[in-house]
Amino acid sequence: SFVGSGTVGRAVYDMATRHGKRAQCNMGAKNHAVVLPDCLPEQALNGIVGAAFGAAGQRCMAISVVVLVGAAHALLPDLVAKARALRVGAGADARTEVGPVISAEAKTRVEALVAASIQQGAKAEL
Repeated sequence: SFVGSGTVGRAVYDMATRHGKRAQCNMGAKNHAVVLPDCLPEQALNGIVGAAFGAAGQRCMAISVVVLVGAAHALLPDLVAKARALRVGAGADARTEVGPVISAEAKTRVEALVAASIQQGAKAEL
């Protein structure tokens, strides 16, 4: 079972099937976090920040969508503050909490997604 990019997923699937193995490849998936009003705020916020920004958001279980339900919308400023507090830097620096994406192509893709989201009405909080 594989979750990740289309390019890698196709390679995994092709190699597995060439060897007579079954493969399940979920490519380009989005993982959601749904935050309900009765959550434990600190625990929810810490979990979201770790899942969204750990490994620069490039792991199979990275959260790319957060849905704040009802009164949970009040957590948005705290979520933004926690994300802003993360130390961005070089992957080799032990103090870095958010390292670089894997390639120049990945960076270009991220920038294009952010720009398209803003163009479609999203508000960039970070």
